[in-house]
Amino acid sequence: MKLRFKVKVKAIIYVIFILAIIGCMVCTFYYGKSKLKNKSITYSKEGSINYVTYLKDNNHYNNQYLKDDYNYVASLIDYFNVDFNYSYVFGENIKYDIDYEIVANLEVYDSDNTTKPIEKKEFQILEKTNKSGTGQVIKIDLYNQKIDYDTYNKIIQEWKKVVSPEATLKVDFKVNWKGYSEVLHKKVSDSYTKEFSIPISNKVINISKPTKDNDTGRIYADQTLDSWFFIVIGSFGLLLLICIIGLINIIIKINKNKSKYEQKVNKILREFDRAITEAKGPFIRNNKENYIEVKDFMELLDVHDNLNEPIIYYKSNNNTKSTFIVRNGNDIYLTVIKRNEYD
Repeated sequence: MKLRFKVKVKAIIYVIFILAIIGCMVCTFYYGKSKLKNKSITYSKEGSINYVTYLKDNNHYNNQYLKDDYNYVASLIDYFNVDFNYSYVFGENIKYDIDYEIVANLEVYDSDNTTKPIEKKEFQILEKTNKSGTGQVIKIDLYNQKIDYDTYNKIIQEWKKVVSPEATLKVDFKVNWKGYSEVLHKKVSDSYTKEFSIPISNKVINISKPTKDNDTGRIYADQTLDSWFFIVIGSFGLLLLICIIGLINIIIKINKNKSKYEQKVNKILREFDRAITEAKGPFIRNNKENYIEVKDFMELLDVHDNLNEPIIYYKSNNNTKSTFIVRNGNDIYLTVIKRNEYD
């Protein structure tokens, strides 16, 4: 009995540990979930191009240059003076590395077939430049970038000797940067290209006024948990598994340690619970009733089926015997299972 008591105490301890571990896992889960709430920082982004067209000496214009919204006579154009502005403003400081360059691509087509170019040339107007910094503003201002129109026009004039060319000079102002936000604990970046397109082949050219780009919004932190969360949850899971295995072993031991008497009674109670009603206290006989002992429980079950009366189960105070009865008026049908008959 002492051994069985110790085993039951161990089982209770395991159950307490299991409940505690599950509670800790739930608390850790909700703490981790709270860490997933989106952190964010605001940003605003702008990019623009402005240009002035400088003219060769001529008898048509008094000014040395023309601003946008003109149709230009190609033979009078000397060069374009272009300003490029780019800014990316954060709500928090950012460490960043940025590079920028200006690349022009001349594409020449035959006017009878504009599906494939007859020539493509790339010109590096501004070499790639790198810089780093920390701050809320990433800013590039490129002023007075000279695009010599005659350089490209001469190429087209050579093509005019053999074909009727259509050509466009696409000047790309390129900015790329990568950074890291301490607030979001993540990498952030942007890649931006602003195109300035110049028709080359026509006698009179029209340049569309470049639009100003702007955008605002928020950058959110990635919804990922730190490695500690998985280590803690994994450790709790391992402890929970160990405790469950320990509890299963104890349950097996408890069942193995049950006496044959207990196994017999428990089996009857388990298999025929639909027909059995358990009474409080032990069974006490009196002289006013007629007691009919039956051979075993199965015969008592037949009496129950025939009379349609419940089987009442009584357990003695010292758990040395179990009495099952079916009452029919003053007639008491009973069978008694005694511990000393099995153990």
